[in-house]
Amino acid sequence: MEFHDREKELKRLMRIAEFEPHTIYFIFGPINSGKTALIQEFIRRLPKDFAVFYVNFRGKFITDYRDFTRVLFRFESGRLEDILKGIVKSSTRFLSTRGIPVPEDVIDLIFTKKRTEDVFEFLEEYLSKVARDKRPILILDELQVIKDIKINCMLIYKLFNFFIRLTKELHLSHVFCLTSDSLFVERIYSTAMLQGRADYMIVDDFDFETTKEFLRKYGFSDDEISLVWKYFGGKPIYLIKALENRENLKEFCEETLEIRFGQILDSIYELKKADKELFSRVLNLFEKITEDGIKYTELSDEILWCADKNILFVNPIKRVIKPQSKLDYLAIRKVIDTIKI
Repeated sequence: MEFHDREKELKRLMRIAEFEPHTIYFIFGPINSGKTALIQEFIRRLPKDFAVFYVNFRGKFITDYRDFTRVLFRFESGRLEDILKGIVKSSTRFLSTRGIPVPEDVIDLIFTKKRTEDVFEFLEEYLSKVARDKRPILILDELQVIKDIKINCMLIYKLFNFFIRLTKELHLSHVFCLTSDSLFVERIYSTAMLQGRADYMIVDDFDFETTKEFLRKYGFSDDEISLVWKYFGGKPIYLIKALENRENLKEFCEETLEIRFGQILDSIYELKKADKELFSRVLNLFEKITEDGIKYTELSDEILWCADKNILFVNPIKRVIKPQSKLDYLAIRKVIDTIKI
């Protein structure tokens, strides 16, 4: 998918990059709202005096220290001095998309002692050397994958402490963390250690005007645009699927809704077997939810269940819950009508 109209968010990211690091930034939003596409475009627009280290935890099975470090680092042949020289002497913006490049002999430090403190001390020195000639940026995508990993204590909190040192204390490297797990965002938003040390940027689905502009580029008629908006709103991934299924657009929309309806209905019936009281509370929440969302005072069990099933999205900044997409909202309404019958 080509990048489309995130100029407001891009302007903010570019503005952040202009100043010395002082804050950890969490970029979050509903599933498939375009967070990774945004950060990739941000990287593309950075000038040549930046060095970007992009670590993607998506799809990685991480259970221990070894798994974590294998994702964090990219092992290369050669000496550390030569790797660093290649980074800082690059005439263009340096980008590593498969982790932080290190020599193979660093594996002894990383895997033998199994102390995260050694890894973070190594990284601090590594980024300090890069910062002599380039401005480091560390980007971690789908960071919530490691939220429950324990290495002596919770790994995520050790990582946050390291990020605080990189940004607020040393002003050494910008740190951006991406996630589509809204419960993870809620958890870190309420974490005392990050108060005054973190900021949050939401990347939501497109509004109607942006959606219309995007589909117009591909020759969609007013009727086709209205149909796509009715079923999918401005969810970027479904706009692409609509382009791919334009020849049978109405059937595609109806079939996609039917699939999502079936998924939610199956989950609801499984819940009914396991916990009838929670089942009733979830249905009550479904009755209340609106397309634009509703305010919440606390994260009740029914909200947590819906968020865990990726049916509802939690925005802890505004304390609002809403369907993950227009499609989810339509499926929720259909589930309610079905169960009433």
